[in-house]
Amino acid sequence: MRNITCIEDLRQLARRPRAFFDYAEAGSYAQETLRANRADLERIKLRQRVLVDVDEFDG
Repeated sequence: MRNITCIEDLRQLARRPRAFFDYAEAGSYAQETLRANRADLERIKLRQRVLVDVDEFDG
C-alpha cells in the first residue's frame, strides 16, 4: 500500500469499486446533503505532519 499524504490520495484509492465511488462523489437527487457535508468538512483544518522526526517527541 502506498503512503497517503493528502485527500486526493484517498480519493484515488477510494475509486474502487467505481459504482460506489460515483455515488459518494456525486451524491443523489438535489445533492443538498453532499454540499452540506463538504462545507462542514472544509471548515476542519488538518495540520500535515508528513516526515516529522518523532525520535525526540515532547508531546
